[in-house]
Amino acid sequence: MDTIHYLSIWEWESLLKQASGRDRIILLVLYDSGMRVGELVTTRVDDIDFEHGFIRIQSSRCKTKSFRASRISPYTLQVVKESIQPGQKWLFPGRSSGHLSTKTVQRILDRLAQAAGIQEVGFRKKLSRKRITPHSLRHSHIVSALMAGVPLPMIQQQVGHKCLASTQVYATVAPMLVQEAYTRYGFNPIMLKH
Repeated sequence: MDTIHYLSIWEWESLLKQASGRDRIILLVLYDSGMRVGELVTTRVDDIDFEHGFIRIQSSRCKTKSFRASRISPYTLQVVKESIQPGQKWLFPGRSSGHLSTKTVQRILDRLAQAAGIQEVGFRKKLSRKRITPHSLRHSHIVSALMAGVPLPMIQQQVGHKCLASTQVYATVAPMLVQEAYTRYGFNPIMLKH
């Protein structure tokens, strides 16, 4: 893995401002939980533990084939709860397959990222800007969690990495993470006392 493509705080806020309704909920759940897009679209309403604030990700629906429960913030949980209709089976219902497709989620992200000015139209041609994908939001979750001081083993469990080394790579491959951490804590050699 050479580059971790994650959103800066400004990019995340710009993206979120463009979204409403179902699209906003998709963004919130992807970013807040660190789920893979395939896990997101196959989430059933019954998989959500509203009382304890978790989304159960069944082993049959995830890359690692291991069950996990990803925590979700009270804010995102409330937004999700308010969106659910009586008798709704899938968190994000679709047309033919019963739930949204991963391609539909990517199209939503393309549209929102273009509107936010963080992705240009015609992204398949050589561009200087990155393409925003559902996996970019997963990377953004991990980087944000590291910035917030969440311990690596907890992030590993949250996102379902098989080994800790997969999670640790984010600290070494995303050099902006170190820079942002120093800036956040106000590290300044002039302020050091002798």
